[in-house]
Amino acid sequence: MKLWQKTYLLSTILCALILYGCMFSVTAPVIASTIKGAQAAALREERSIARALEQTVTEVPEHRQTAAATAFLDFYRDTGLFFEIRKEQETVYSTIPYYFERKQGSEGFVRMEGHLFLFVSDILPSGFELTYFKGAENEDVLLQKQIMTVALAGTLTAMLLAAALYALLYWVNLPISRLAHEMRTPLTAMKGYAETIRDVKLTEEQQHMAASYIAQESTRLTEISSKLLTMHNAKEETTTFRPVDVEEMFLHIQRTYPTVVYKVNWSTLLGDLNLLTSLLNNLVDNAVKASPEGSPVELTADINVITVRDHGKGMTDEALAYVNHPPKHKKLHASGGLGVPLCHQIAKAHGAKLSFQRGTDGGTVATVTFYNSLID
Repeated sequence: MKLWQKTYLLSTILCALILYGCMFSVTAPVIASTIKGAQAAALREERSIARALEQTVTEVPEHRQTAAATAFLDFYRDTGLFFEIRKEQETVYSTIPYYFERKQGSEGFVRMEGHLFLFVSDILPSGFELTYFKGAENEDVLLQKQIMTVALAGTLTAMLLAAALYALLYWVNLPISRLAHEMRTPLTAMKGYAETIRDVKLTEEQQHMAASYIAQESTRLTEISSKLLTMHNAKEETTTFRPVDVEEMFLHIQRTYPTVVYKVNWSTLLGDLNLLTSLLNNLVDNAVKASPEGSPVELTADINVITVRDHGKGMTDEALAYVNHPPKHKKLHASGGLGVPLCHQIAKAHGAKLSFQRGTDGGTVATVTFYNSLID
């Protein structure tokens, strides 16, 4: 996992936690209001029943109070209300279908067998302990809807923020990835020349040629980094074109890839030397990797067209579909780089079209057809 991807993952988790925290802190008062409203309604109803019950039992002799209370509460059977009466810690009447612990004078919610209930425990002046018990399905459904709404809204918002953050970080890090990809080949060649100068006894002419190559590649790396950043940031991928010596460009590529053989039937084109060299370096690098060891890679320039041909196994239909129309957000495989999308971008900047097809004798042929960058 790349550093920016780790940053994205940690940032997404942190943003999600903050988002959910904020959303639940905002909706918590609404949920609390629903709970308090249901408790207040139950308490009012219980107080009304308790007053009527107290009046009923005080109007009869003490030895008939229990019977009077029972008769009074039997009126509420089949109404969805349940009651329990205790006298001196003994249960003398109960229609509550569940046993649950509660303190005298308490109120609240209790969940029994998956169902939510409201209860109010009250002490009457007559000495009776009355427990009011009522189903709270409507409140339960409302609370679940409120919680689910918050969770769903938070999840959707978090997903949108995560997608936006990923796109932002990807776009910001895209030029860095492209620079790393583009620098790999010339840096490898420069390292090889430097080790040759260090370890091999060379003639003065060979030393000069190696040192000149290293200096030339260093200059090209500086220019290509600037140009790639410019192409990344510019809405219109434009650059200044100058006459480019095709054979000189091919010769430079051959120095980096000794298995390249080239043929030039188009001496000069109009374009940017550094960008075109990067384009061909990418194509040749892929061709060399796809070819058997020591197999030649053919680089040809005909009027308006440059081709790179290898003699490997060729591409699958999936691979051909990818390299001809590469999605900017997707790699062909885990080791795939950004070379092919960048090649298309450079070709487009030159008014050219890049295409890939299978060779007649196997392998792959990459073709760059120019339309606007022509001299002869």
